[in-house]
Amino acid sequence: MTSQFRGTKAVVAEGFFSSGGLDMLLVDVMPPGQRVQSKRRPRFDVDGYFGIHRFWMRAHQFGLPLQRAIIDLTRRQRSMAQSPSAYAAWSKDDLIARINSLESALLNAPGVTPNAIPKPMHHPRAPQMADVISASVAGASTSGHKKIKTKPPKPFDFSAYPRRKIALKFCYSGWEYNGLAFQTEPTPLPMVEAVILNALEECRLIDPAGGFDGCGWSRCGRTDRGVSAAGQVAALWVRSAIGVGKIKRLEEITASTAAELGATSLDDGLPGPPTAESSPTSQSISRTSSPPAQPELRYVNMLNSVLPRSIRVLAWSPVTDTFDARFSCTYRHYKYFFTASIPPHPYIDPSHSSSSLLNIEAMRDAASRLVGVHDFRHFAKMDPSKQIENFTREIHHATISTCNSSPTPIPRSSGNNTQPLDTQMYVFDLIGNGFLWHQVRHIMGILFLVGSGMEKPFIVDALCNTGIDPSIPTLESLPIVSTKPTYEMADGLPLVLWECGYREGDVMWRVDDTTSTNPASASNVSGIGKASPAAQQHIYPPFHQTSQQHLIKYTLLNHFSLAATVHHPLMTGSSAAPLGAGTSVQASREKYVNVLNRPRGEKVAELNEKWKTGAGARKLARRAAERAEKDAAADPPTTA
Repeated sequence: MTSQFRGTKAVVAEGFFSSGGLDMLLVDVMPPGQRVQSKRRPRFDVDGYFGIHRFWMRAHQFGLPLQRAIIDLTRRQRSMAQSPSAYAAWSKDDLIARINSLESALLNAPGVTPNAIPKPMHHPRAPQMADVISASVAGASTSGHKKIKTKPPKPFDFSAYPRRKIALKFCYSGWEYNGLAFQTEPTPLPMVEAVILNALEECRLIDPAGGFDGCGWSRCGRTDRGVSAAGQVAALWVRSAIGVGKIKRLEEITASTAAELGATSLDDGLPGPPTAESSPTSQSISRTSSPPAQPELRYVNMLNSVLPRSIRVLAWSPVTDTFDARFSCTYRHYKYFFTASIPPHPYIDPSHSSSSLLNIEAMRDAASRLVGVHDFRHFAKMDPSKQIENFTREIHHATISTCNSSPTPIPRSSGNNTQPLDTQMYVFDLIGNGFLWHQVRHIMGILFLVGSGMEKPFIVDALCNTGIDPSIPTLESLPIVSTKPTYEMADGLPLVLWECGYREGDVMWRVDDTTSTNPASASNVSGIGKASPAAQQHIYPPFHQTSQQHLIKYTLLNHFSLAATVHHPLMTGSSAAPLGAGTSVQASREKYVNVLNRPRGEKVAELNEKWKTGAGARKLARRAAERAEKDAAADPPTTA
């Protein structure tokens, strides 16, 4: 038997490879030392594979000449080439069962080890029968088989690209977020900055390893939960396309930024090189003879394509290295939207509607008293951890006007009278050089009390009459209010950070423009920008969809109230003080206590000192311990 195998292995390896019904597997399952290899790899099919094993097993078990088995197999292969294979009609489960039975028979054959049975290979997709056979063939060859190595994705090398500092102007719907500022602790809703950070990393504009600290992130105005923004501004370092592929490219970015902002050029058309302090890297800088020809990255379109619809990037601007979105800002403009109704208006009988509407003129009188330089400590929420001692701010503009975007009110009926109640939308515009924490919402809380008749307009003067700041004159006709009385601030939903102002030349807002030859690939937004259709599709459709959804909800809820009047009569009056966005606080006019007669809080100096000796001291101690631990780990003591 052994001589038969040794005498025919050459025929097996060479002669029948050309028949298409034999493979290296026949040689591999032979006893060790009797295997031969061939460089020829024939076409392989299922019947040839199992047929050669069956005839080899019979020749090995019953002592039949192997040549006879090979001849029979060849005849069978030729007959099968003229007629369809019997396995073609088999199902997948039947074929798998057949394979398992043949492998079991092979294991029971004398001289066959488990390692001689071909092992299946794993495929990333659902394997077909051809995959199983091909994998078995590839796994059976122990000498000529090469494993396919999948290369891991190549990491993005941020150091191979230049960086530039830009400012981003963006808007967001505050009711979908837990606020603007990034938080390390879990929050009920996502933070706006966290979502933007993920978008910047996904677009590979900033290095994920550095985060906000690595890109030098700065924001203009921090907004709390529920507060929206139409013109928020942030500044950061991002990847740039100017000078890509060139060794010395930092000057090109600086030159482009200076030229776009109107800087004076040198004889060669470029400003001088940046200083070492302003450069984002320590690489050397060489002069170039002309501005770069390639366009800048389309920052607006890139970010809007990955950001959620509730956050939209409106424009970007090149800025200098020293630009800071917060400290470079000269003014901030806030808007607060409200209706003249007092909750639960408009579900009040029209005959009593006069007592359910705010006195807009009185509110305008009170708002006008805010203009100027005042001590606004009683219009803010105290935060001793900030250790703030200066509460003097200047208000440039404070007005209340109608807002024409209000939808048509639904008529209300009472008996035989059907008339629309006043659901006109108003907006309070407030512009100042700076604002304290929750200052706008505290101001609106006082204005609502004035509009509802609970307070007189002079309450604004009285709350500003602290007598603490010597630079602000004290009003002798009003009492001095040295500590803050308790009162409710307005809801945050109607509040919007409308605009962040900067000095002329600090920013030059632009949008993506695929047709521009400007290296910044953008056009000025001072007029109508030449934005690409793709950029426009990322801006207006989301706004329209959201506004239509809210308009439909508004209409449905108004019709729900009409349906309720069939079973429930309208109310005859209101004893609530509005807080904005339909919220209110119960305030009976008979039992109402004026703000100046309410309990007062502690003085700011006392609150700061209490925090400094209490929670602040513990916080400083923890920081000192952490620093000492880090220093000890970085510089372990040496033993003599």
